[in-house]
Amino acid sequence: MTRTTYVIRNGELIEKSKAAPLHGDAPFVMGDLQPYQSMVTGEMVTSRSRHRSILREHNLIEVGNETKYLKSKKPAPPPGLKDQIIRAVKQHRGY
Repeated sequence: MTRTTYVIRNGELIEKSKAAPLHGDAPFVMGDLQPYQSMVTGEMVTSRSRHRSILREHNLIEVGNETKYLKSKKPAPPPGLKDQIIRAVKQHRGY
């Protein structure tokens, strides 16, 4: 049994394989950001490059754009520490 998926076009359900795409095959060009007042410096930011430079200058990140790989990693425990802890617990419990 095969599944059929549908999409809504002009208020009607149409089989997805027969429906025309909503947008043509044109590239998406993102417009420049609208000017805003920086909450850090109070200046008007009118370009993406200035926005990025303010983030860098004040060591800020945009919420939603942070990445885990930029966070510092926890240092690895010294070799043999796990065995030392196991021996100490066993000795304490009388094993």
